Parts: sequence; C-alpha cells; structure tokens
Amino acid sequence: MVPHDLISVIGSELRTSSLKVAEAFGKLHKHVIAKIESLDCSAEFTSANFSAHVHQVEIGQGAKRESKHYEMTKDGFMFLVMGFTGKKAARIKEAYINAFNWMAAQLFGRPAAAKTTADERTPLRAAVSLLVGKKSLMYPEAYALIHQRFAVDSIEKLAPEQIGQAVEYAHRLALDCEPLPAPQQELALVEGGYFVSNREAFALHNVLTLAEGMCETLGVVENPLRDVKSTLASKVAGLCGEFRFVKSEIRQLRAHCDAVYQPVAQRLLHLA
Repeated sequence: MVPHDLISVIGSELRTSSLKVAEAFGKLHKHVIAKIESLDCSAEFTSANFSAHVHQVEIGQGAKRESKHYEMTKDGFMFLVMGFTGKKAARIKEAYINAFNWMAAQLFGRPAAAKTTADERTPLRAAVSLLVGKKSLMYPEAYALIHQRFAVDSIEKLAPEQIGQAVEYAHRLALDCEPLPAPQQELALVEGGYFVSNREAFALHNVLTLAEGMCETLGVVENPLRDVKSTLASKVAGLCGEFRFVKSEIRQLRAHCDAVYQPVAQRLLHLA
C-alpha cells in the first residue's frame, strides 16, 4: 500500500476516508458507514475526528446520485478499526498506521543521522552508568544532565570531539568533582524543548486521545455489566478511575503534545 493511496491532506489535516477503509479491508462501504455511525464515542471525539461528506456516484447511462462518505483522522481510524480482527486485518492496520506515520514524518523531516557510532558512544554509556550508581539517579535523569550540558536531545547528536568531554563531565559529577546542576522546570530539557521530541509528542497525542476514547467506551458498558452482576464492572470502573488520575498527573505533558499536534496540518500543506 502506498501512503498517498491511503492518506490525504484535506482541509490542512492528515485524513483517510470510509471509502478507502472499505476498499483496504475488503468491506462493503455501507457496512463501514454503519460501523462509524454506531461507534460508542463521545460527541466531542466524533466531531473532532469524523466528518460526513457527499460525493457523486455513477449509476449508469450518464446518471449520477449522491452518496455519503466519512473522512477521518488517524485517531478516528484507530477507534474505528479496533474491532476489525484477523491476521489480514492486522496487516492492513499496520500498513495504514505506517502510512499515517510516513506522512507525518514528511512534516517533521527525517531524524538527523547520528554523528558517532554506537561503539564510539560506549565510553559515554559506561560513564552514565557510573553516574547512575554513584548518585542514585534514574537513567533518564542522568542522560538529561548530559543533554542539558551540551544542548542536545540525544547523545547521538554529540559530535565526536564532544564524546570525550561528556565522559569527563559524567565522571566529574559522579566523583563529586562538580556539583549536580540545580533541577530545571519540570519537563524542560533544553530551551524550547522537552524530554520528548516533536515526533514522540505527535504520537503521544494519538495514544492519549485513543485511550480517552477507550475509557469513554468502557464507561458506557460499566452499568450494563453491573446490571448482570459481572465482576468486570469493578475492573472497568477501576481502569477508568486510574486513567483519569494519570491524565491529571500529566497535564503539562498533554498540553505540550496537543500544541505539537495542532499545527501539523499547516506544516503538511506542501505535501498536497
């Protein structure tokens, strides 16, 4: 499957359509329409991720009739196809997700090639391990200190001559030759950046939105499960409650992911 055959830039957004989904999965279009219109998702999720449109269909002898189809975002697509099962469906889902990701990659550009090899970075990884052991840090915290010092978001972006400098810096921190830097504002890694890259924030937005939709669906089935005295009811309630708690704990991260996601379409216009 070619990405441009599955995904379009429409109204400055990455979208696919119910017509393309039906064709890809070998389903009747009317059945895909019915599935979309019966999804147990909130009105807000539906309006944000699905939009109905009318197109002309040839019916013979030059006559045409109007037919409805839906356009959908990646989040809408993922919510729709959750119930499509089987090995063939799984392969098609993977191809679709890869197509969405490929189109998004054209937006963000390909990651810069590493400036050093894995072997060249081995001494630095060893120095970071020493720092973790001596200072009881988590590995992300230790690597964040290196990133902060050299203004990069990955050790792969260190120039060859910086590897030795970074090793020496990690050793000085580990052996108390230099004090640990004061903690920065939560999540801030370097000026204008975060622990997650824009590519990761874009993906996290999709994951969180999908999780919200799944949580709402679970909320719908909770009462029917209680009515039949199913033990799953309490598990459903617990999962939803846990998700709401976690969501409240990552408000700043979610806001950042949303901020990255929203302008995607504007930067993708050159692909149209």
